[in-house]
Amino acid sequence: MINKIGHKVWRRLSRKSRRFSTVVLVLLLSALTVRSLPYLAPIKASELIQDQQAIEFSDRFGLPLGTLLTRDQDHTAVVRLKQISPHFIDAILAAEDGQFYHHGPLEMRAIARSLLQAIKARRIVSGASTITMQLARMLEPAPRTLPAKIREIWLSWRLAAGMSKDEILQAYINRLPMGGNIYGVEAAARIYFGMPAAELNIAQASLLAGLPNNPNYLNPYDYWEASKRRQQYVLNRMVEDEYITSTQAERAYAEEILLKSRRQGIIAAPHFLFWLANQLPLGHSPQIKTTIDRSLQQFVEAQVQQVVLSLENHNVHHAAALVIDNHSGEVLAYVGSPDYFLEAQLGRADGPPS
Repeated sequence: MINKIGHKVWRRLSRKSRRFSTVVLVLLLSALTVRSLPYLAPIKASELIQDQQAIEFSDRFGLPLGTLLTRDQDHTAVVRLKQISPHFIDAILAAEDGQFYHHGPLEMRAIARSLLQAIKARRIVSGASTITMQLARMLEPAPRTLPAKIREIWLSWRLAAGMSKDEILQAYINRLPMGGNIYGVEAAARIYFGMPAAELNIAQASLLAGLPNNPNYLNPYDYWEASKRRQQYVLNRMVEDEYITSTQAERAYAEEILLKSRRQGIIAAPHFLFWLANQLPLGHSPQIKTTIDRSLQQFVEAQVQQVVLSLENHNVHHAAALVIDNHSGEVLAYVGSPDYFLEAQLGRADGPPS
């Protein structure tokens, strides 16, 4: 009798064990299948190539008007990882993803920590995005919803399946928002400091590495104190990750940093140059001679600014001017607004086409 009861119990346990084993096996196979799918549709570095070509403009007499880093109004310059100062690479890794080279596209510990903090505070306290996840978000920007987050994770897996860590980091650094319409460290280094990214020192690199956290409110032209506070955070992280010593961090923070003029490498006629750049065919020459007369252009720009200033009390804040050669129809001077680079007053608004 006892043997029969024991046999029945054993059979029930065996059935439960088999069911449990089957469920576990199905879950494992499902997880393995899902995790393997990105390798069937990897994103490769060749698919993310940014085709950017700097354009040098001169006036009708060969005098320089300026250099545009891109055809549109977003300043971007693409460089290889080896053309970037090691100080900036150290700084951006310390600030954004200290374990980038040691984890996969997702950082599970950071995700778990973020979830716990959100549960305790009943709101999102900190993010858990790795550099790979941030790159995925740059490639396909979307509101921060659950479906968008799932899509971001899927893209991150595909990026990791098709690209090396260095390729992901290079694509990420070349797309970093660096304030205003500036993207990538090369464009930022040239616009803010007038030098290539390869020459950045610790002070400059740590300042730039802080900008992507909140590019609109850390722009050093408008929010110098805020950008310095963020620089201090970056330097502290670099010390913690042993990229630099505390003495180097103190010296870098105290170092005087000189910013270039807001004109971003443009001497005259910014509205005209951006308009013309968008009319150029693909494969055009990197040197373009225009019909603009630089001395006349600068005179008209000064006159427009003076007129607007004299009428400021009458609520006049904008003006434009266009000077054309009546015989040839060539544009000699083109002023779209009093100051193209004054974003607070919509300086990029272009008067003549309106």
